Amino acid sequence: MKKISTGFLLLVFLFVHTAFAQERVDEQILARIRTEGFQNSKIMETLGYVTDVFGGRLTNSPNLKNAQNWTRDKMISWGLQNVRLEAYGNWGKGWSVDKFSVEMLEPTYDRLIAYPLAWTPSTNGTISGKPLVVSIRSNADFDKYRGKLKGAIVLNGRFNFNTPESRFQTPSKRFTDEELNKAAQVTDPAKDGEINGGATTNYWDEDKDWQIGLARGKEITKFFKDEGVAALIQPSSRPNGVLSAQGYYETDASKNVPAFVVAREQYARIVRLTDKNVPVRLELNLQTRVQEDLTGYNVVAEIVGSDSKLKDEVVMLGGHFDSWHSATGATDNAAGCVTMMEALRILKAIDAKPRRTIRVALWSGEEEDYGGSLGYVKKHFGDPQTMQLKPEHEKLAAYYNLDNGTGKIRGIFLQGNEAARPIFEEYLKPFNYLGAKTISILNTGGTDHMVFDAVGLPGFQFIQDPIDNNTRTHHTNIDVLEAIQEEDLKINAVIIAAFAYQTAMRNEKLPRKPLPQPPPK
Repeated sequence: MKKISTGFLLLVFLFVHTAFAQERVDEQILARIRTEGFQNSKIMETLGYVTDVFGGRLTNSPNLKNAQNWTRDKMISWGLQNVRLEAYGNWGKGWSVDKFSVEMLEPTYDRLIAYPLAWTPSTNGTISGKPLVVSIRSNADFDKYRGKLKGAIVLNGRFNFNTPESRFQTPSKRFTDEELNKAAQVTDPAKDGEINGGATTNYWDEDKDWQIGLARGKEITKFFKDEGVAALIQPSSRPNGVLSAQGYYETDASKNVPAFVVAREQYARIVRLTDKNVPVRLELNLQTRVQEDLTGYNVVAEIVGSDSKLKDEVVMLGGHFDSWHSATGATDNAAGCVTMMEALRILKAIDAKPRRTIRVALWSGEEEDYGGSLGYVKKHFGDPQTMQLKPEHEKLAAYYNLDNGTGKIRGIFLQGNEAARPIFEEYLKPFNYLGAKTISILNTGGTDHMVFDAVGLPGFQFIQDPIDNNTRTHHTNIDVLEAIQEEDLKINAVIIAAFAYQTAMRNEKLPRKPLPQPPPK
């Protein structure tokens, strides 16, 4: 064994200490963040106004634009800087509902639990008739029904509704230690086992699946339109009277068919009655409105950096401000957006002086394939289709996203960026006592950090307790303020404020993965 000198050991110690000193937590700032975030929180006040006053915030709808204007003014009142509505390009037409009703008149009266799909056209006044049950899943089914649907109220789909599904399981839950440990021990970022949604390899694999499903849906819609159906009814994908009412992804309503989602239990009853040759008569009325302004906007605000050499570099926080329309979009994703707003409010309230600029961006169009965030990334950082990058690409230190409901942060996904692990370990240590300590190499998809990752920027999504996001509230008519866990949101805002501040104070930006290649043509 070789003898090592004391002087050499001292040099090693100094090297290691210097290398990791920038990850050491500023306990004084953290204490002030906790005090402001836990004792003076404004999160429920802000969230309540966004959801209760403005309702569902469908992309480019009047509700969304009114909520964006109010949110801009609120962040100005907090003293944030460079607050603005920033256009990201032509997105598509807005849409809203004036009124609707869906009723069964025979064999007995029943007012159906229903909601129209977004971007559906109005019915031609009140229509009534016997429903026709079909099962069309692809163009292979078209010939069976061609020439038989004109003027019909069509119920599309036959399913086995007798499966008890989750009736013997609690719909709300937190992650167990076992589940979190499993996610932490995964070594392959694309491996199955992702815990806040479907595992995904990258943006392009996700987009390919999206485009395949989109093309199939448009093909079926065109068939119904060409056949002249009067209206389309489909069952909710959720049980217990919960409606999963999303929308067409064609914003030109003239290309769509009047369509409703109906509670699956009521839908199943109608199917059973028709199978028994019991006469059924439905009566429908739907009046919708289209807004012609095609421009899409994001809401942006900042705390400008204090370091003359680093203030042009940016730490970004984000979440999608748009929602579906059948509820007020509380957990998806007003909760994430207001948490990011609250993180900046906390830092401003304690007069924090981050070296880098900290910017919040509240996206629209996420529910329709990342319209707002993709437009922003193309405008500021680069085009993932060509990988032609812009000068601002070098200025982004990190992007943090929140979009998995109301649950408490339990850790963070590395999105395959192993070099960020020791940094995030230090960032999470002060919050281990709150249950936030899991770091997973896994990729997670389905939200706006994906487009940052697609151009080689360090984009991250936090691990959140699911609560009842996947069982009841995600994209449903009960995604309302009552679904919110207030204490969880306060904890999330404090953790994110700390992450943003510490990232803004580092000597270096967060490490990056190698630049991805553009997709094959």
